[in-house]
Amino acid sequence: MKAFYITYMGITEPLQYSQVFSYLKGLSQKGISVYLFSFEKTRFLTKNNIDRIRKELNDSKITWFFLKYHKRPQFLAKGWDVVRGMLLSLFIAVSQKIDVIHARNTMCAFIGILPLIVLRKRLIFDIRGFMAEEYVDANLWSRDSLVYKVVTGLEEYFIRRADEIVVLNKRTKDLLLDNHGVKNVTVLPTCVNLESFVVGETPTKRFTIVYVGSIGTWYMLKEMVDFYNVMLGLDKTATFLILSQTDKKVIEQNIPKSIRSKIVINTVNPKEVPYYLNSAEMGIFFIKSCFSKTASCPTKFSEYLACGLPVIINGNIGDTERVVKENRIGVVVNNFSIPEYKKAIYQLKGLLKEGNELKNRCRKVAEKYFSLEHGVDKYFKIYKRLE
Repeated sequence: MKAFYITYMGITEPLQYSQVFSYLKGLSQKGISVYLFSFEKTRFLTKNNIDRIRKELNDSKITWFFLKYHKRPQFLAKGWDVVRGMLLSLFIAVSQKIDVIHARNTMCAFIGILPLIVLRKRLIFDIRGFMAEEYVDANLWSRDSLVYKVVTGLEEYFIRRADEIVVLNKRTKDLLLDNHGVKNVTVLPTCVNLESFVVGETPTKRFTIVYVGSIGTWYMLKEMVDFYNVMLGLDKTATFLILSQTDKKVIEQNIPKSIRSKIVINTVNPKEVPYYLNSAEMGIFFIKSCFSKTASCPTKFSEYLACGLPVIINGNIGDTERVVKENRIGVVVNNFSIPEYKKAIYQLKGLLKEGNELKNRCRKVAEKYFSLEHGVDKYFKIYKRLE
C-alpha cells in the first residue's frame, strides 16, 4: 500500500521530526510505502539539516516532498501555502499512484482534498485538535465569522468522508460517536520512544520541578511560575527547570525579578531532554482549559511519565486528568490559587515518599498508553483495514 502523509508542520523541526518520523519509519519497516509531504520553515532549511534528514528518510525508504512554509503576509500566507499544496498533492497522488491520504489535521486534509474528490482516494483523518475551535479559543476568530463556519464545515465533511479517524484521547472519540455517529475511530495518544526516555536516578536531593516545551498561547507560564513561587516558600532549595525553544528573553519577561535567578532556562537538543528530565523529581504543565483542548494529548505528558516523573497538571485537558487520578501518578489542581497550590504540593510530597515505587508506576503507565511501538502497531492495523 502507498500512503501519502501530509503534515503542515515541518519535519525539520525537532518535535515534529521525533514524532512524525518515528511513526513513519515504523510503518515503512512493516511494508507500507510512505510518501511524506511537509511545509518547512526557513530557519530550519539549512543545507546540512535538509541533507541529514533526507538521508535518514531515504534510509528508511520514505520519499519526501516539501514546500516552504509562509507566515507573511498574515492573511495571504496560509492561502498561498494551501493552493500550492493542493496542486502538488494532486500531482504526487497521480504520479506516485497513491492509495490513501493520511492527513495530520484539518488543514492537511484540505491540502489533500483534490486527490480525495477527483481521484476518490481513501482518507485517514488524524485529528490533532479541532482547528476552528482552537482559533476561537486563542481569540483569533469569532464563532460568528465566515472563516469559522467554513472551517467547521470542512471538519465535519472530513469526519464524514474519512475511511478511518484517529484521535488523541477517549473524550474526543466519545464526542465524535455521540455527535457524528461515526464508528471508525481509533484512540492513539501522543507516543514516546521508550528506548530514549528511561527512568534514571535523580542526581540531587533538591525538590526540582521541570517544564518542557514551548511557551505562549495555550501554556500558562505565569501560573506555573506562581506555583513554583509557592513551592519555594515551602522549600528554599526548590528549583524550576524550563527546557524550551522559546526565546529566553520572552520567558524571563514573565518571571518576577525576585525569583528570576532561581529559575534555570535552557535550550537543549531534543536528544538531551531525557537527561534533563532525570535531573528532576516532577514534571509540570498548566494549559488553558477550553473546548479545543478536549482533543489534546501533550507530548510532554508521555515524556515525563516515561522518565518516571509524577506530574502536576490542571484538569480538563484531554484524558490527562483521568489517567493521573486512576493511576496515582501526580496531582491535578482545580484552580490557580495559592491555597490550591499548597494543597497540591503537600499531596505531591506525600506521593514522592513512595520513591521508586512511584517512579515505576509512572513508567508502567507510559508503557501502557504511550509506547511508540504500540502506536505504530495501531497505525499499521488501520492501514491493513484499508487494503
